[in-house]
Parts: sequence; structure tokens; C-alpha cells
Amino acid sequence: MRDIRHLVIIALALAFSAAAGWAASDLVSDKSVCVFPLVDTSTAHNDHQKPFSEAVRQEFEAVGFRIVPQEKWALQATLVAQKPDRISDPSSALEIARGAGADMAVAGSYQVSNDRVLVSVQCYDVTAGTLISGFSHTWRFNLGFYNSLHAQISDLIQRVVFSKSPRLIAIKDGIRVDQITFTSTQEGMEVVVEGQENVGRIQGGSLVFTAQGVKAGTLLRIEKRQEGYHTVWQEVRAAPQIALTPIPKKNHFAVEAEWTAGEVAGAGVGLRWYPVPDWFFLGLSEYLFTQVPTVSAGTWPFHSDSTLLLGLYLFLPPQSPFRMGIATGGGIFLTALPDAGVLFTDVYANLLDIFFELRAGNVRLFARAEGKLTLGIGNNLLGSRVVTWNSSLPPFTFGVVIPW
Repeated sequence: MRDIRHLVIIALALAFSAAAGWAASDLVSDKSVCVFPLVDTSTAHNDHQKPFSEAVRQEFEAVGFRIVPQEKWALQATLVAQKPDRISDPSSALEIARGAGADMAVAGSYQVSNDRVLVSVQCYDVTAGTLISGFSHTWRFNLGFYNSLHAQISDLIQRVVFSKSPRLIAIKDGIRVDQITFTSTQEGMEVVVEGQENVGRIQGGSLVFTAQGVKAGTLLRIEKRQEGYHTVWQEVRAAPQIALTPIPKKNHFAVEAEWTAGEVAGAGVGLRWYPVPDWFFLGLSEYLFTQVPTVSAGTWPFHSDSTLLLGLYLFLPPQSPFRMGIATGGGIFLTALPDAGVLFTDVYANLLDIFFELRAGNVRLFARAEGKLTLGIGNNLLGSRVVTWNSSLPPFTFGVVIPW
């Protein structure tokens, strides 16, 4: 429903913008502009690049600017090893637009997080290598968003067309940047530039840093931190506008739902506790399943699998969309044969489990290969052996994890 609503809004907004051009064609008719797609800097994948970018292009075209076709500037992007949908830094935008013969370049980025969207757009003078004007603004992602976005872009274009003031921020090699505006959708995030004092916290989607004439394009390491969140470093290049990605929240607990191959007629649930948030966990799960008799009047067994695992993530940090780890522990299989009035107990050790997780929004999809060895003690059914599925493969468990 939400996707349909967005499509309707996009169509109405674009139709409105095509008819809303104001009389400035005489001032811009001889000006060509490269409008690069806005770069998605969200932590989760958001398929909004095309409508957001189209809103920018439509506004410039409606006023009378000549839009450089993408196939023309995309060739220049390839020559400088830039992906056409990842052009946001000033140096790359100017170089590609210059190679395409454009007078101006328009580039920017956006972030969508928790029903809020941050859009940052800048317009550059290609010949002078300077920033003409720009904006960074946050809105709620609701029915009024596209109207607000078009109004903001229209205001930017008016400043570009009618501005008589000198260009204040130069981007060319050897030129210095006196002020950097950090932007992010994560309110309250603390920003520290390595080697500098604490810059402050993101408020209203942005934070201004006095860069004291740092050379444009200089590599900066930014420490991002906030109480209850992981501390993350991000490397950026000095520019008037820099988008910072949000940092992940520290998770102390999680619930999981799972299904194991070979135990088709069943399902399980689990609970995790993270003594070291998002790095080490203690997990307890319960899986119930049965086996449908293959012959009439056959015995219908019921099983439960109670597992205690100690898990450790390896290599990749919490903000990574893909992670892997190992786990060990043990558990008990209980097998009940109601017709025979018998209960079997099989104690096992998890010698080594290997698991993989893929983040999808606020949940994680996981797959786990399990190395279970039954010990053959007590009133057991399986004896002492390695548990397998399909005669040779180890059991594979799939599921979702919801952390908090």
C-alpha cells in the first residue's frame, strides 16, 4: 500500500513540476547542466534513487536548462572509474561534467531512515570549479514530501539563476574548504574529526564544522558515536557537504524463529542474550517436530530438541550487512513414542556450528550448519554418532533473528 501511495505521489509531483517552470529561460537557455543521480547513503537498501533524482532533473529542465544526456556523461564517468549512480563528491562531479562539456553540475545524496528522509543537493560552476549553492534538508517521508522537495529544489534554482554574489567555496585542486556541513538522519549522533576537538552532535539533520582551510579532497577519518550505539569510523573526503551514514544500535537481546532441514514437520523458537552486544551471545532454543508414519498403523513419534549455544561473530563489524560466526554448546533430544509409552533421551554436544547472517532492515536472516554428536548415554535412541541429514549432510537450520 505504501509503495502504491508513493507512486501516485511521484506521478502527481512530476506532472506539477513540468507545468510550474518560472520565466527564466532567457537567463539559462545557453547553459547546460549535468544532473547526476542522488546517491543513496542509507544503511538499508531503498529503491528511491530514480524518483528523487527525477525530481531534481525535472525542476532544472522546466526552467530552461539544457540537460546533458546520461549516455554522454556516463562515458566520462567510466573513464575516471566512477559508477554513474555513485557520483556525489565535488571533485568527481566537476571532472565528469567538465569532460562532458557542461556549464554546471548538480550532485547530491539522500538517506531514508525511520520514516524520515534527508536530501542534500549541490550545484557547481564547472568552469570556475566552485560551489554556487546547495541545500541539506530533512522531512518526514509522508504525503507532503515530494511537494516539499520540489519547492526546495525550485528555491535552489532561483538562487543559482539570479545569484550575483561571488562563488564562496572553491573545489578545484589546491583550493581550501573553510567550512564542512556534516549531514545525517541520525539525530544526536556525536561527530569527532580525528586529530580535532569534538565537533558536536547532529541536530536537525546537520552539523557545521569549521575546517580552517583544509585542502579539498583531503582524507578525513570521522568517529561517530552515541550512547547505546556502536562507535564507528567513517573515511570521507573534505568537501563543503559530507553525508554521514547512521551507526548501529547496540543489541542486548534477540528472539529467533527457525526451521531445520530434515525435521520438516516442526518449528522452533529461541532467545539470545548478548553479554558483549552484537559480538558474543548465549542462546537457548526449543524445537518441536514429529515424523509422519509411512505405513498405516505405524508409530507416530514426537521429538523435542533443546539447545544451549555460545556464539561468536567473526571478522565483520555490527554495521556490516553480512556477517558470519561460530558456535558451540550442547543439548538434548527427547523422543516420545505414545503408543509404546516409551521416552528416549539423547544427549548431544555441538562440536562446531558455523552460521551466516544477512541483515534485512531491522531483522536478520540466518543459516546455520550444525555439528551435533550424540553421546550415547542413558536411555538413548541414536547411540554415539554424528547426527546427519540426508545420510551425509549435517543438519541446516534457517530462520530470522529480531534483536533489540
